[in-house]
Amino acid sequence: MEGSASRVLGSARVSRAGGGVPPSQPFAAGATYSKRRLPHFELPWAIYAITISTVKRRFLSPPVRTIVLNAFRHFHDSRYDLLAVAVLSDHVHALLRPRPKGDDPEGNPVFWSLGELLQSIKSFSAHAINKSEGKTGSVWEKERFDRYVRSDRDLEEKFHYILRNPWDAKLVGPNEEYPWVWTPENEWYPSPGSSSPRDASTSTRDARATRMENRLLPGSQGSRPNTGDLDQEEERGSRFGERQPAIR
Repeated sequence: MEGSASRVLGSARVSRAGGGVPPSQPFAAGATYSKRRLPHFELPWAIYAITISTVKRRFLSPPVRTIVLNAFRHFHDSRYDLLAVAVLSDHVHALLRPRPKGDDPEGNPVFWSLGELLQSIKSFSAHAINKSEGKTGSVWEKERFDRYVRSDRDLEEKFHYILRNPWDAKLVGPNEEYPWVWTPENEWYPSPGSSSPRDASTSTRDARATRMENRLLPGSQGSRPNTGDLDQEEERGSRFGERQPAIR
């Protein structure tokens, strides 16, 4: 799977995130299982296709989509490798691989769980979204859909599903750009005159978002939050509802 991951993701210039990914092992040491209303099976070094949804199909305006996108990007290259993410009108699709956060007493790596990672993202983004829109209450459903990548073909299908989703869902036309789809290439291909790759990708995305804003949600306004507070926000906790349009 290592070679295939690099080859598949390299088709979109994101091979550095996918390279070196070992194959998922269904009975690997350290595998965990949990269940809320949906089962969750986690494996060391696995890549996961994840879907989270808003409560009662709450609409994510263009500025809010930027908040959510930046929340997902915040821990890329630290707590997880983010291979792809698409923020849509009422849900998010992401492809990521959790990283180790330390070692157990025997020296075995202990990985960030999906629950920990998504709680951070949901808690921070929900607080920032409500603040930006002057609202209160739940933003994200409590449950999530996640599925670990089982094969090279599975990885390719999930990756391209996420990248194509806004066009397949007809959120934009065939020749239009959608600024809330991200892969690691956005970190490394700055626009002319930008001070850093990260700032370049964000400023370009926000400029595109402004152009699209009137068509998607007339009259809406907003700004990109400071994600530096995300580490503190993850401790606050939130209440969420349940519904999942999922990657199959």
